[in-house]
Amino acid sequence: MKRLTAQAIFHPFVALSTLYLTELLSRSDFGLSGTLFVLATKSLSRIVNALRSNTV
Repeated sequence: MKRLTAQAIFHPFVALSTLYLTELLSRSDFGLSGTLFVLATKSLSRIVNALRSNTV
């Protein structure tokens, strides 16, 4: 179980997403609401861009 936990924590996807969220938190003065707002707007922007590129 310890090996599995260590592999999961240091997996590139987990590590990169943790670093990304930490960076977002530090940009918005560690406020969770500001971080969620930034995350939601970026996600919405990516979805809109993906939909636009698929319709062309």
